[in-house]
Amino acid sequence: MERAEMTSRLFDVAYRISITQKNLNQKSEWESILLSTAVKEEYLEKYLKINQRNVFKYLFFEEQNESSIKNCIKFTRENLRMVRNRITAEVWDVVNSTYQEMQDLKSSKFKSSELPNLCAWTKQKASMLKGAIVSTQLSNDSYDFMNLGYSIERADNTIRLIDVKNYISHSEEEGVESEFDNFQWAILLRTIAAYSQYRVAYGVNMTPQKIFHFLIFNNTNPRSLLFSLEKICDHLNNLCKFYNKQSRAFSTARRMLANLSDLRVSEIFKPNLSDFLLKSTEEINNLHILMRSSYFDGGYNVSKNQS
Repeated sequence: MERAEMTSRLFDVAYRISITQKNLNQKSEWESILLSTAVKEEYLEKYLKINQRNVFKYLFFEEQNESSIKNCIKFTRENLRMVRNRITAEVWDVVNSTYQEMQDLKSSKFKSSELPNLCAWTKQKASMLKGAIVSTQLSNDSYDFMNLGYSIERADNTIRLIDVKNYISHSEEEGVESEFDNFQWAILLRTIAAYSQYRVAYGVNMTPQKIFHFLIFNNTNPRSLLFSLEKICDHLNNLCKFYNKQSRAFSTARRMLANLSDLRVSEIFKPNLSDFLLKSTEEINNLHILMRSSYFDGGYNVSKNQS
């Protein structure tokens, strides 16, 4: 569900930025979403042109796209259905009702101007599920596993959101970046509901460097990369204690956290931003694979401990 929310936020960023573009490089913001979600090649097999409507249909409704919002909701329901006896009625009700509402939505019914409403609906449902988990689930290994999924996705989401902004900036004509750059960073903050909290933490003066610090290094911001890595380490540590066994995933997460803590904005923001984003995406993906191998693919016998 966190991935569905991420896709909706990518849409929101691209849509809001697109209305500031003054018709320059119209496809860049929509192409950036396809690149960030790693489905550009698959998209081009179905559509010849990259435009708002086609990208919207593919990433929101396309059943052949495993990462579409429709499929994310479907897979969330299927996954929780398999452990129905481990989750509360409140958690199941949110997931099931979201799935039923999604089934009633048809891409042909929506105009481009209604995209923000669908994004808002997706974000609302994701928040409702998160709230149900936090407020009703037992704080045991199941709770840690669910929140690990949220944290790993959220870390990845933050990187991808910044990547969309970075890609669009590089796609603009010379001289345009300086005109829109600060405004687009502010749009990104508003899209992830962090605009007011940025002002609380840093004051009214907004610069790209400060916003980048807020999104990557500020450990009081629940959407920052550092905050997500700290939560990942916390939940992996809880699982190590629960199963009385260390895991490669935990040691890798701690190393990632230590390496990030040693960096400074000046080292990566302008000179090496693209490299940093690519490396971070790869590290998060590798950590996800390690988590699966540690606990599910021949790792701990989770099902036995949960019986």
